[in-house]
Amino acid sequence: MRAPEAYVKWINAHLGFNPRSQANSNALSEFVVRDLKQFCPALRSDLGSSHLRPQTNADVWTKVAGRNVDLVLHEKGGGPRISVRVAVEHKTIMTAHAKARWNRYGDVIAYSNHIHNHRRDCIAATIVLINSSAKYENPDSFAKGLLRPGFDVGKVVADTVKIFSDIPLRSDVDEPSDQPEAVAVVVVEYDGVTRARLLHDAPAPRPRSTVHYDAFLKRICELYRKRFSGR
Repeated sequence: MRAPEAYVKWINAHLGFNPRSQANSNALSEFVVRDLKQFCPALRSDLGSSHLRPQTNADVWTKVAGRNVDLVLHEKGGGPRISVRVAVEHKTIMTAHAKARWNRYGDVIAYSNHIHNHRRDCIAATIVLINSSAKYENPDSFAKGLLRPGFDVGKVVADTVKIFSDIPLRSDVDEPSDQPEAVAVVVVEYDGVTRARLLHDAPAPRPRSTVHYDAFLKRICELYRKRFSGR
């Protein structure tokens, strides 16, 4: 069971969870680390040795600024500041897609720029979770009974997926720092009350898509081997 399936299973064990809480982000990070260990021999080797350590909610610093990142794989060593080889940020769009999707898009660009200012060869990856349910009601008190305008949820979700699919992916350290190395888009249907399900068909990315989760793992593995294997 890979991270998207495992995460939906986690949702169904925690119905009504607050998507802004850290618990669900930490769960997704755990599943991603497990997948990277399984599918990336170079990462598995370094994580099993003294070279690399996973950390959730890590403060990643440039020379002038810090940013908290959901998951990092960083080198072991002394000093107060970690040196990160792989970073993974989780972004969630549960509702209000028209506004939220562009905010999350901006977050991805800013995060990628920060990570590459921290270290040019760091692999900046992000997972964007998109909810396809028009009935979702978040657990905050202000949202109870909130009437939402009608919209074509299929088209809106497809448009949102395309926004993140169109982000250029950075393959070389000399390419622009505001581009991530890997993006995964995961689409679920979850109303906040009943069991969620993972979408495999449109509007979710298909297996050949550059933002399918399998492609996400493959890019991280290939770039890690290219940039760090043998160090």
